[in-house]
Amino acid sequence: MQITDHSSSGATAKSIQLANLAFNFHHPDSPSFSYNKTQALSPQQYRTPTNLKNYPDHTAPNCLLQRNGYSIHLVNSPKQRIKATTLIKRMYASRGYNTDSASVFSHRSNEFTFLVLIQEVAAGTVTLRLDSRQGLLADRLYRDKINEFRQKGRKVCELSRFAIDPRYSSKEMTALLFQIAYTCARNEYEATDFFCEVNPRHAAPQKRMFGFQQIGEERTCPRVNAPAVLLHLELDFIRKQLTILNKQSNKNTTNRFYYSYFDFHQLNAYRFSI
Repeated sequence: MQITDHSSSGATAKSIQLANLAFNFHHPDSPSFSYNKTQALSPQQYRTPTNLKNYPDHTAPNCLLQRNGYSIHLVNSPKQRIKATTLIKRMYASRGYNTDSASVFSHRSNEFTFLVLIQEVAAGTVTLRLDSRQGLLADRLYRDKINEFRQKGRKVCELSRFAIDPRYSSKEMTALLFQIAYTCARNEYEATDFFCEVNPRHAAPQKRMFGFQQIGEERTCPRVNAPAVLLHLELDFIRKQLTILNKQSNKNTTNRFYYSYFDFHQLNAYRFSI
């Protein structure tokens, strides 16, 4: 599949350039997408637990960012959680993954889930998990690797359940969803390091899009019964990329990562209290 390039970040901000760019942030808690033509999703093999109409919609007060055609929200209502969970489970089921671990129904104080909406349609989601006594999901397979950073006084966190419906995906949408997770980790937690488990077949796109590096060998993730590797990214690396871009006028042509699609006016504007 050809990935559409945009000539400038300003042009991207005015309208969504919808492309079948499947966001391959292939965390074992995220769906497996393909860079080939989007395939029809398989029949649903999961059940939405309740009728969405039974819940009021409280998305407007928690809108973090808007673009022409979509908005990104901090999830804090049952209706939003059902939408995020349904999207993740649909993506899981389309690739034959176990959907049992895909739910975002249970709220935890150390987790922030963000949801992309196109009107009332869920188009993307990601969950940021801050370190706590319960640790990170990746600790089950890679505690030895992550503890190396903890022992140095680093503040670690992880990205999970990162999914964008390929019917609506764009480079800008992918970057802005990542930007919000980054801003929350930096502003609310003063985090220093991102971790995520990805399918080894899809580690390369994460390196290309955001600069992740693999630090853990392949192991089997029991949550989805699929192979995984551990990826790592220092938040200081992101900050340095943004500093470089902020000094350059033509951001979209001077940086090989997706940071050129960030909204520089919103980097310090979000509030994440739940």
